[in-house]
Amino acid sequence: MIKSRLLVVLFLLSLFFYAGCASKYASSTVSPKLKEASIVKVVVVPFVSFPEEDQKGLRSAKINPEGASYVTLMFYHGMEDRGYFIIPLDDQTKERISYQGVLPYEVIKSIGNKTGADAVLTGVVTRYENREGGPVGVRKPASVGFETNLTSTIDGTILWNGRYAETQKTLVEDLSLLPTFIKRKGRWLTADELAQYGVNVLLKSLSNSFLTQSAPPSTDSEKEEAY
Repeated sequence: MIKSRLLVVLFLLSLFFYAGCASKYASSTVSPKLKEASIVKVVVVPFVSFPEEDQKGLRSAKINPEGASYVTLMFYHGMEDRGYFIIPLDDQTKERISYQGVLPYEVIKSIGNKTGADAVLTGVVTRYENREGGPVGVRKPASVGFETNLTSTIDGTILWNGRYAETQKTLVEDLSLLPTFIKRKGRWLTADELAQYGVNVLLKSLSNSFLTQSAPPSTDSEKEEAY
């Protein structure tokens, strides 16, 4: 009886916090031009690493050397799963634009002319630190942060911007994390799992912004539940 009441209380709390804190660590900005754009073909440019600054202005955040590559692949496959036609870049173009992060419009336009892409997705990974410990207990939790832009190859407009930054916390530190805590089954995630969660959340917001009428409805809700 006590157990069933506790479950009811947890469920009601989950509903309350889910309504107010569903996007606690993720945010996005949508251009008014997004709904008018017919985005079908997208080029995903390799993300770059750029540590975020601390309170003293020092770029002290740690980034796993493979972090930017992992996040790039997550966005690549995530958008592909939603029905968008992802155009791969050739090695010569990758080399030419590598480590630039935010690309100037001239470069984005040239990519569009060369590939026929409607838009280019770029991004920066600002934090990618793995947990120290295991799924049931950690000395230090995973911490991930990144930002991405979807830019039109027609006029250089940033059609959509997504930002995600999270250092996993306990319920004692933040009770509003209860629904997320339940979804994650009380586990401490790896940096890769935390990044995948962030990518799923952002791409779901992109789908909800009606990126393209030709894309199928997002099925990412099931993926998001995994973490």
